[in-house]
Amino acid sequence: MINEVKTDVNILKTKYDASQLEITSLRGDFTELEQGVAGMDLQIQAIEGEKLQKQKFELPTQMNEIKDQVTLKYNVIIYGVDDSNADENIYSVTRQLLSQNLKLEQRKANAIPIANAHRVPTRGSGPKPIIVRFLHYGDKHHFIMSSAHNLKRSQIRILDDLPVSMKEERFLLSHVAYKIRTKEKLQTRIRDVGAHMTLETCKNRGDSWSSRE
Repeated sequence: MINEVKTDVNILKTKYDASQLEITSLRGDFTELEQGVAGMDLQIQAIEGEKLQKQKFELPTQMNEIKDQVTLKYNVIIYGVDDSNADENIYSVTRQLLSQNLKLEQRKANAIPIANAHRVPTRGSGPKPIIVRFLHYGDKHHFIMSSAHNLKRSQIRILDDLPVSMKEERFLLSHVAYKIRTKEKLQTRIRDVGAHMTLETCKNRGDSWSSRE
C-alpha cells in the first residue's frame, strides 16, 4: 500500500515537474513575443517618423506646385506658329489662329478677352512658342481646348501651361501615347487630374475615355 502511494506521488511529482517546465517554456515564449511586438512597434514608429519627415520636406514643394497649377490654369502654350515677322502683333496673331486654325467664329475669336500674350525664348530650332493667358478660364476650357482637335493635321499644337514637374510627366506620357496610337490604333489624350497627368484612350471619337495604367 505504501509503495503504491509512493509510486503515485512520484508520478504526480513527475507530472508537476513537466508542467513547471511547460510553464517556464510558455513564459519564455511570451517574453519573446513581447520583445518581438516591442521591436515591431519601434520599427513602425521609425517608419512613421521617416514618412512624416519626408512629407514635411515634400509639403512646401507640393504647395508651390498647387499654387503654380492654379496660377497657370488660365494659360495655354501654342507651338508651331510662324514667327518670321519681326513686327508681328502677337494679339492679332493669336486671334487669327483662333478663327482660322481652331475654326472659331470670327466674332467669337475677337470677343474672347486675352489678359496677356507673348513669345517664349527658346534655345532650340523652330518658331518660338506663344504663351496666352485668358481672362476667363471658361473661355479657355470651352472654346480653346475643346477646339484643339482642329489642329490635328497641322504643325501647330496647343497645350495647357503646367508646372515643370507636370510638364515632364506629360512629356513622358506623350511617348507612350504615340506608341499606343501607332500600334493599337487608339485615340489618346493626356489631361491633368489634380497634381498629376493621366493618359486616356478610346477607340473612336465619341466613345468613352478610359485611363491607361
